Amino acid sequence: MPSPERLDESVHSFGFLPDGYPPDEPVSRRDFLRGGLTGAAALVAGLGGPHAPESVAAQLSGRQPTDVKGVGVEPGRVRLAFNENPLGASPAAIEAVLRHQDWMNRYDYTTTLQNAIIRHHGLDIPRPSGFDFKATGERHGLMLGVGTTELLQILALQALMKHGEVVEAFPSYGQVTRVGDELRDAGHGVQSQRSPVLPDGNHDLEDMGKRIGESTGLVIICNPHNPTGALLPHDRILDFIDRVPPHVLVAIDEVYVHFVRDPEYRDFIEVAKERENVIVLRTFSKVYGLGGIRVGYAIAHRDVIYRLAPFSMGLLGRNVLSVHAAAAALGDDEHVKRSLQAVWEGNDYLTAELERLGARVVPSHACFLWADFGRETQRIVRSLWSRRVMVRAGAGQWASPNHIRVSTGSREENEAFIRALERTLG
Repeated sequence: MPSPERLDESVHSFGFLPDGYPPDEPVSRRDFLRGGLTGAAALVAGLGGPHAPESVAAQLSGRQPTDVKGVGVEPGRVRLAFNENPLGASPAAIEAVLRHQDWMNRYDYTTTLQNAIIRHHGLDIPRPSGFDFKATGERHGLMLGVGTTELLQILALQALMKHGEVVEAFPSYGQVTRVGDELRDAGHGVQSQRSPVLPDGNHDLEDMGKRIGESTGLVIICNPHNPTGALLPHDRILDFIDRVPPHVLVAIDEVYVHFVRDPEYRDFIEVAKERENVIVLRTFSKVYGLGGIRVGYAIAHRDVIYRLAPFSMGLLGRNVLSVHAAAAALGDDEHVKRSLQAVWEGNDYLTAELERLGARVVPSHACFLWADFGRETQRIVRSLWSRRVMVRAGAGQWASPNHIRVSTGSREENEAFIRALERTLG
């Protein structure tokens, strides 16, 4: 069953499924293209240029939920449930889509995205092929994916089929252990190990280390962590990697790493370049604002990439618009800066307001907050959804009934959420 994070959340009714989320409303391809590309053209041509801050600001207005107009969502809905970029897509990415919209009848055989990622991270991969979804040099390796979700699926399948066990924190995004559960339910002799997070929302690396055995093939560390937003120091993770047996692959999911506010924090790209049992995952869905076109990538030793390749969708997992959009977004530093500023200011505002209302908030290094209300929140979340304000309850998948995860929105969206929450709490 797909994670709620990966459902199409465009809904106009508030009928709830058993897990507390609404049913899908299908959107026709024609409506999607007409609305998406018309809006993109307006942003590029009619709002003062693709890189002007006012181009984004002009789309964000209103204070009450019914008046808010968020980017990429119908008017009157405040959607803070899926960790999306409140400023929308990189203007450079939108321009790239418009330039290549007539290419949609063609498969993508370019090296545009591979070369952009290789340059961005300084990978020693001299000759990527347009006829491959991966690229390797003498040591470095790169793999493209349909978002990081496909890459997590690939990692889980390879580890479970070869070794039999995986280890993941709990609560978490959960794709790795979810694959293990589904394989076990289908009769395969595999095991998903779930390691409870610490009270501060961080991975319990000591407990995770104790769960590693001869049958363990993969340990996944999401840093910053989803859904808590907590961040482990680089050195603590590196020490953990040093103690992991060489047959265990350590995956560092850095989907939210751009939002880390500590300028001294070091990511794990350089470690993945050199270690033969470390892989780093990145996405274009968050800071670049491209969640709807599904592009992710992994960096690891070339031998790791070769082991994972048989489980991938392969070359046809790429599409011509997403490749060019992602490559353009990677160089759009101005959009990244604006996105970070919006999220950091939003996190400060939401943290202060949630604490004023009595919640305990984990300090966040991501584009969302994890708030403990000290009581069950499912009813609170249902009430918010009925007011057209969408957030995630901690119950269900995350087994955290007293929590709410709220994504960081625009100023107007954040203020509308707080007002709706005040009315809900009474």
